[in-house]
Amino acid sequence: MAFLLHVEFDANSEAKANGMLQCLAGMANIVRRDHPEVYTYLFRRDNESKTKLVFTEIYGTEQVFLDHAKDPEFTKLYQQAFDPSSGQSRKELCLRNDLSQALMPITASILDHYLHVTYVQIQQGFLHRIPTDKGDGDLLIVCSGCDKNAYELFNELFTCATCVTFEESDESRQLIAIITKFSSEKKAILDTKPTINVVELVCENEETVEKFKNIVQQYFQVQSLHAQTIYSGYIHHRPL
Repeated sequence: MAFLLHVEFDANSEAKANGMLQCLAGMANIVRRDHPEVYTYLFRRDNESKTKLVFTEIYGTEQVFLDHAKDPEFTKLYQQAFDPSSGQSRKELCLRNDLSQALMPITASILDHYLHVTYVQIQQGFLHRIPTDKGDGDLLIVCSGCDKNAYELFNELFTCATCVTFEESDESRQLIAIITKFSSEKKAILDTKPTINVVELVCENEETVEKFKNIVQQYFQVQSLHAQTIYSGYIHHRPL
């Protein structure tokens, strides 16, 4: 059973956040090498704080979630990153397609008692889809305050390996997507553009970032857009 983890972590200092990101980069190299079903394993700073970190992890199966941390070098790096002085998490979400389907007891124990996640039902979309053609580069998109029409238009404009919408307790619709390709077809611009309050974009290629910005600002009414080109880990699994 696939699931997505979204974690927001408050490091105790900027230096501690820097050290954590270095360790997480090493952990991601191990996961990328050994576990192709960990589709996304990405760690970044929040746009507004040098000490707040945001983790996005997508696991194709429960078994790969259990297996990905077994490497001794991974364990060493994890212990360096998350020692008692590191800080604490402020939010841990586990997004699933079907909350009524039971997890394996060991998976549930880790998620419930160690990570203390809040389970969130996915409203629309898919956690992973294998791209069928050559992409333009990988982008992680996190949108907050989306209206109901944003999801459909998003999937017309972009080819996504992941694209899901969900709501938290404040009932604000959010969208998380892994984009691998831009549509080559020209779409008609709607008279009333779908609205998105905040778009967070993560991609190492600045040309791809600018291309995405131009498309999303043309077809959506966006209040603010933030781009990051520096991060640890990987957006979409590709062999090293």
